[in-house]
Amino acid sequence: MQLNENMKQWKIENLDSKSASFCGSKWYNSSLWLSQGWTTSCHHNPPHPIDLEAIKTNPMALHNTPIKKQERLMMQQGLKPKNCQFCWVMEEVEPEGLSDRVWTTWGGQMSPAQLNTAFTASANDDYDLTYLEICFDRTCNLGCSYCAPTISSTWAKDIRKNGPYLNLPTDHRNHYLTTGDEMIGYTFGDDNPYAEAFFKWWDSSLHKTIKQIRISGGEPMMSGHTWKLLDWLANNTAKTDCRIEMTTNLAYDQDTLKRFLDACSRIDVPVWVYTSAESTGSKMEYVRDGLDWELWNSNLDLVLNSGVIANTGICGTISAAAADGFTDFLYWLADRKRTAPSNSNHSQGLMLSVNPVRFPTFQSIIVLPREIREQYALEITEFLKGPDILNLFAPIEIDHITRYSKYLLEVTAPHQEKYIEHTNNEYQGTVKDADVVALQKDFKSFFTQYDQRRGRNFVGTFPRLEKWYNGI
Repeated sequence: MQLNENMKQWKIENLDSKSASFCGSKWYNSSLWLSQGWTTSCHHNPPHPIDLEAIKTNPMALHNTPIKKQERLMMQQGLKPKNCQFCWVMEEVEPEGLSDRVWTTWGGQMSPAQLNTAFTASANDDYDLTYLEICFDRTCNLGCSYCAPTISSTWAKDIRKNGPYLNLPTDHRNHYLTTGDEMIGYTFGDDNPYAEAFFKWWDSSLHKTIKQIRISGGEPMMSGHTWKLLDWLANNTAKTDCRIEMTTNLAYDQDTLKRFLDACSRIDVPVWVYTSAESTGSKMEYVRDGLDWELWNSNLDLVLNSGVIANTGICGTISAAAADGFTDFLYWLADRKRTAPSNSNHSQGLMLSVNPVRFPTFQSIIVLPREIREQYALEITEFLKGPDILNLFAPIEIDHITRYSKYLLEVTAPHQEKYIEHTNNEYQGTVKDADVVALQKDFKSFFTQYDQRRGRNFVGTFPRLEKWYNGI
């Protein structure tokens, strides 16, 4: 595939020429959770707190934290920061492949000059962003099985109503013990210093340098801050050339969606929509509790045919449960691509990205028996042999799908189970000592409780997993 070969050459020239661990995202890419006051360099890194005092005088401190500056220094020295283990694992699994540090640096639209500055300048300098993912608050209408109360208000309601999930000893991050309220400092309407600092930074310099801003959540359509930013864009045409990317579950009423599409019609920059899916029908409704498959499809059609959305993509987040429906989803997606609006192409036609669930570890694919994982990988291989697949899916999509297939076959225990403390420790290699039996017990314990709370039926939804599941 020519794009992959071009990207490998780009990696050699722009990353490898600097150091074996260099990643431009550490300088020009950021994720922000404003209701918690957290940041990280990309969505694969664990978040860490933002200094509340620092942002009062320097809004750029939302991104340029001491932790990131320490990790920048490590990358300048060719060391691999421990907290970036997702990419180091992927590079171990597929040494000749392209890990996400390549795609995020390239996709973040960082110029060679900016990358050279990052590598040669002081690691303590502050930088504006070219790419930002921002989560204004956790308000969300879904309670996806792999999510957590700190990210979803629906999950918090579950814990508030039914109490903590019990008997999950491998869940070292304690995803499901509390409502997460203790971590949520602010909701919409509060005097939130992090939100205030963001809009100050946006007004002063960020809107000039940013190339892409992805609005996530929770569900961003349920946040007042989302609409505030959309109003700014509508009232300040020609002031920014950034691309707006909305990460939305599309699982809500069409009046809300039409309001969003109307707002997009008044904005003079491209708007992309990313929704989430990796299964179909009842399997998707099970994994993404609260979602109606038919409504989601109807909303997707509305977006695709609106004429105001420049691109519509799909983000797959594959847990052990969702893995059972992933190949069916690929065939569904191929059919949707065939019937997408006639102006669609690889850059505008339901572009798929694939990310495996890593935490909680008991929901990752390593809990599945070897023979089931091999079967899933074989099904994916057969799908990729389809006569028109290379025409329907762009090289980056094929790369993601192929990488996931190899992940199914080769990964045993890639990610550290305990919450990663932010230190200057270097990554030491793939974790080898996962207790899979203990993780499987927690998998069953969790979904037994999930079924009781949500009125679901794991075995009825995933019959291929019945024998294994009942045998745990």
